Amino acid sequence: MENDPLAQLRDIHLPDPILWWPLAPGWWVLIILCLGTFIWLAIKAVQRHQANLYRRQAQQKLSLIKDDLDFTSEKKLVMVFETLKQAVNSAYPRQHYSSLEVSAFVSFLQSSCDKALFELLPKDIDVLLYGKAAETDNSVLVMDDVFSSSQNWVKYHYAQDKLEAQSQC
Repeated sequence: MENDPLAQLRDIHLPDPILWWPLAPGWWVLIILCLGTFIWLAIKAVQRHQANLYRRQAQQKLSLIKDDLDFTSEKKLVMVFETLKQAVNSAYPRQHYSSLEVSAFVSFLQSSCDKALFELLPKDIDVLLYGKAAETDNSVLVMDDVFSSSQNWVKYHYAQDKLEAQSQC
């Protein structure tokens, strides 16, 4: 009698399932890199948020000045320029741009931003700020331009390093 060779076969022995824990060293390296990147991004986001505090405060103050009906347009103009000078002092603490005369200060604001600013500002801005000027027909347009220009400057002005690089050119 012949032995059946198929009868001598055994069932296949399957290996144990692959466990997901403990992780291979490559996964540990990837987890540490991702965690480090996340922490670095979070720190940078907090620093950026803190660095832009003066922008948020200036925007809020400009909005309050614009919406306040108790002030005359001359008083609003003075308050807007005070707010801009405070924002300039916060944005560029090592320079003293806020101590410039008004026309030079407006020129600085125009040169430190990509947007077109203070286009409707009259030539006698000193008189409007420091004296009593005659009421003109376009004072509403001038005030709208001043508010929009000041808000644009606060929002879009150059950072300190970019301003320094421009002044060197």
